[in-house]
Amino acid sequence: MRVACLAFILWAACAQAEVLYRLPWPEGLSFMFTQVPDGRITTHFTKATLNAIDIAMPVGIPVLAARSGVVEALEAGHRSGPEDEALTYEGNFVRVRHEDGTAATYAHLAPHEIAVAVGQHVHAGQLLAYSGASGDVSQPHLHFVVTRIQKNAAGWPEEISVPAQFYVGEPPVPFAPRAALTAKAQYAGPAPAPRAPSDWQPLVSWKPAVLGPWAQAGAWALLAACFAGGIAGIAWFWRFSRK
Repeated sequence: MRVACLAFILWAACAQAEVLYRLPWPEGLSFMFTQVPDGRITTHFTKATLNAIDIAMPVGIPVLAARSGVVEALEAGHRSGPEDEALTYEGNFVRVRHEDGTAATYAHLAPHEIAVAVGQHVHAGQLLAYSGASGDVSQPHLHFVVTRIQKNAAGWPEEISVPAQFYVGEPPVPFAPRAALTAKAQYAGPAPAPRAPSDWQPLVSWKPAVLGPWAQAGAWALLAACFAGGIAGIAWFWRFSRK
């Protein structure tokens, strides 16, 4: 029985680790991660926000579901003008509960621009709302965090943030969000992994040519001829250098 329980726990941990999230913005658009778990933290210091992610995003960008689930809660009535006092940190938000019990929160959304309702099932890539600057923010951006509920030392349930791994391309190319990393939403076909400015990049983009069967045979014949010509040249040089 203990072995079975241990196997189930390991399976659940592996299943959770393999969950990938779609970038929460439309195909073809690129945005930069500005605050990430392993970077310089300025506002994410509670248990519910330690693994949260901020994405530099102007007002009015469609915010899409990063993973399928059911809309659990939302807020749409907070204003976001410079003269409006922030009533909450998140401002306008949408929270989507996933089938494994975790939930994704999309916050600082534009007022009265929520496109879903509580209890509605949404699929990955579906429009949830539009980006804004509501809540306790200085600049427009999208706040994204995945959380789960667990009991603390006192036995009370509390919300804990968990790391989220994103992907681009088809087949999926997974990557972890990093500070200053700009990611482009590409899901119609193969896509390269996003790179930060500090990442090494080759000076010349080179891809090996894909040859058909006849072209491969011709290439091997040409290689053999070059090799034979080189041997003949060395033999000729050796012969006449001894005279």
